[in-house]
Amino acid sequence: MSNNSFDEQLRVERHEIWSRKAQAAKENSETPQSICHSWSSAADLLLQKAFKHCFPNQKIALFALGKLGSRELNLSSDVDLLLVTDELSSENLSSLRRFQKILQDRNAHGFVFRLDFDLRPGGKQGPLIPSLDQFKDYYGNYGETWERLAFVRLRAIDGDLQLIHEVLSFAKKFSFRKHLDFTLFEDLKTLRTKIQNHYWGRSLDNQIDLKLGIGGIRDVELFAHALQVVHGGKDPSLQVHGTTEALALLANKTLLPHDEADFLSNHYWNLRRLENYVQALNDEQTHLLKINETHPEFISQAIVTLKNEMNRCDSIVKSLLGEAPQEISLDEELSRYGLQDSELQELWQDILGQEVLSRNKTRDELSRKAFLIEFLETLKKQGGDIKRALLLLKDFISGTRAKATFFTLLLREKNLLQEIAWLFGHSPYLSRILCSRPELLDSFVYRAQDAQTDDLAQLLENLTEKRLLSEVINGSEFLEDKNLPPLLENLTSTADAIVMALAKELKKEHPSQVQILALGKWGGRELGFRSDLDFIFVLPHEATDVDFKFARRFISRLTEPHRGGSIYPIDMRLRPSGKAGPLVMHLEDLQNYLQNEAVPWERQAYLKARWVGHNEKPLAQMYIQKGLTTEDLQELDRIRQQLQKNSGPIDLKYGDGGLVDLELASQASLLVQKKLPQDTSTLSFIREMGPSSETLVANYNRLRQIEQMLQLVASESLSEVNPNDESFPRLAMSLHLSPSDLLKEVTELLESNRVLLKGLDPRRGPH
Repeated sequence: MSNNSFDEQLRVERHEIWSRKAQAAKENSETPQSICHSWSSAADLLLQKAFKHCFPNQKIALFALGKLGSRELNLSSDVDLLLVTDELSSENLSSLRRFQKILQDRNAHGFVFRLDFDLRPGGKQGPLIPSLDQFKDYYGNYGETWERLAFVRLRAIDGDLQLIHEVLSFAKKFSFRKHLDFTLFEDLKTLRTKIQNHYWGRSLDNQIDLKLGIGGIRDVELFAHALQVVHGGKDPSLQVHGTTEALALLANKTLLPHDEADFLSNHYWNLRRLENYVQALNDEQTHLLKINETHPEFISQAIVTLKNEMNRCDSIVKSLLGEAPQEISLDEELSRYGLQDSELQELWQDILGQEVLSRNKTRDELSRKAFLIEFLETLKKQGGDIKRALLLLKDFISGTRAKATFFTLLLREKNLLQEIAWLFGHSPYLSRILCSRPELLDSFVYRAQDAQTDDLAQLLENLTEKRLLSEVINGSEFLEDKNLPPLLENLTSTADAIVMALAKELKKEHPSQVQILALGKWGGRELGFRSDLDFIFVLPHEATDVDFKFARRFISRLTEPHRGGSIYPIDMRLRPSGKAGPLVMHLEDLQNYLQNEAVPWERQAYLKARWVGHNEKPLAQMYIQKGLTTEDLQELDRIRQQLQKNSGPIDLKYGDGGLVDLELASQASLLVQKKLPQDTSTLSFIREMGPSSETLVANYNRLRQIEQMLQLVASESLSEVNPNDESFPRLAMSLHLSPSDLLKEVTELLESNRVLLKGLDPRRGPH
């Protein structure tokens, strides 16, 4: 086929398709979605024909951006294209000139498309056909926010498959970052203002700019793409091209209210209907709707409410971008809050001296100052420890390397800022987690985490993050509501999920039937903060080399250091014969051991045994009828007295009448009664002790609540309530008590337990 006949065929084909779609737009006989989609599909085919004709056997690829990229091409739009080559050659440039001529030149049959190659590296000043290396270098080092948004709609049309894969993979990483980047909104605010300032005159009393007017097509696209870019790195399912599809996904994932998503989608396609209509009249690239001219009924009806709808769209977009921070004096603010302590002043200056990492220092320094003032004000309102909070904030800023994105994120997410201030002002433990892993803020905002992965190294990082995130989320809620049962249940469920995920992954390499038997607090579904995992490995058959390899690998992966520490510390001392015992136990051997050889304290411990991920019969049923002899009780009483700490500060765990005393007393009572408990929790054990057990249940719950709060407010793991320790006033404040009232309550709780246990604890009775 000659070049002339090929050119003419493309023009005729384009004209026939366009005429049908233009008539449908003028008569409103087809939805704007259908018109745009079918016109986009036609454009793809026409461009593919021209590309194959002009670039045969060349290692080059053609991509669409803009509305063609999202398959939402309007009737008289230019098409945004990008060409990328493996290595630029004179043949590429010659082919490009033919490509442009075929598609753009007009004759009696019109033209095919107006082409726009401005969305290329360097824009109008950059090479018309960048190489892959130039593409990666430019966007890797100089790419702007608006270009990240543009690449949301980057889509391959035709060309070398390897090049297409390289370009799209790089573009996704460029547009969609793993961690939230709210500085994006500040850049978009500036971009939107520039657009509106430049084009404001096009929307007058007698005409409306459907595309660039306030609340117009560009605003809806800007809004949707901004949310996609911000969240798409964490959730790849948001990396879609279509505007309507993006809005629906954002609503389904609760990132956008459903009513706003529905409104924006309907408003967008109403604007596109009007845009197709005005372009279909003369095949002109116009976006101006003249209000005073005569129009069909469907256009006249749309005009009646159009300005109100554009105003509502503007309001939604502004709610996303927010207000720009104003210049403030931090020293004046510090003085206003009466913080004149020299140590505080020095700490404040250290925080101010940490340089913001940013390409736009003026904008981002304003954001940081605004954040610092709001953080300080929030601390004062919440009654937190300001000096400690600022010390932690200093460490946190160092951990983030003073990235501007964190300040902008916290300024935008007021609830998050309040939670961060609450944690920093009240919980050194949770604050240290965030300081060691500041990227957890992303997951903390949305109470969600990365999906599972087949990559073991990434899985280990994800599991570490899952444990830390669980502690931060549940700890934050516990600080607020003091509700103990959901805290213990959630921390336990997290441990179960982590262990099962790790075991499943490791069994791919080391196929094994090993099951995990949880003990201690984990077995009782009452895991708390700073807890380790007590467990043993059990098999339905004799262990093989594969089973031992799995067990060793499991322990190694669970305890090896990651950012923020190990996944969990572990304790396997409860396996038969202690540290000298086998790493993996045959179930039958374990049952025989518990029935025939286990000492009384071991039989107590295995009352709490629970299979992780399985609902099998409790091991205690094998030996519960054995009971306890007088000698057994004497031995358990000796252990009780050895464990007790009755001098020095009050010990919540090891004091007489403390948590451990109650736990072991209830276990001994079950063995004496030869009674199998309903479940493996300490509370179910205590309830079987007889009269006054409900008082002991209430006392145990309150002591555990205080003990868990102490873990959060103390700088290190403690079980002692010491009026001379710096954590004591913080503990009292977190429980809404005065220090003297807290000391009195703990003393009375322990005394109440001691009195009740004299009659209920079989270890204390006459032997």
